[in-house]
Amino acid sequence: MKIAELLQSLADAHVEYVLVGGLAVQLHGFLRATFDIDLVLAMNDENLTRFIDVAKRHGLTPAIPVPIDSLRNASQIDQWHREKSMLAFSLRETHAGGSVVDVLVRPEVSFESLIANAVIGELSGRRVPIAAIADLLVMKRIANRPKDRLDIAALEKIERGEDPNV
Repeated sequence: MKIAELLQSLADAHVEYVLVGGLAVQLHGFLRATFDIDLVLAMNDENLTRFIDVAKRHGLTPAIPVPIDSLRNASQIDQWHREKSMLAFSLRETHAGGSVVDVLVRPEVSFESLIANAVIGELSGRRVPIAAIADLLVMKRIANRPKDRLDIAALEKIERGEDPNV
């Protein structure tokens, strides 16, 4: 699966989402490797149904042994978040080295704020909603992993109009 194809399928199916994580940082201008696609979705039933249909068409299955439709079970997601600190519902292609899509189920910035502040970027000629730098900074500062600290420094450079890649 190519990232651009998945994002086009999401657009074609009218899935409401915002791209976050490393790919969003890349699209803002910081050249860095990333191995997954991080999304925040509108978590209403209609949108989740459209997303699940797209995921199935692209051969994505949950990383944990549950049905993909579990993503639509808000009480189950709440329980996993509470009991297992689940932050993302991970989907994977079944073949070795396949793509990973992480749906953030309890993002630090709400979907409503993310979509309101999103900028439209371009990936392989396709328009995609990308989290604004300010929102990415909030999310990255809370996660605070080593790769997040690198992203924070790069995003702050971009905000100042500097080249993040030097």
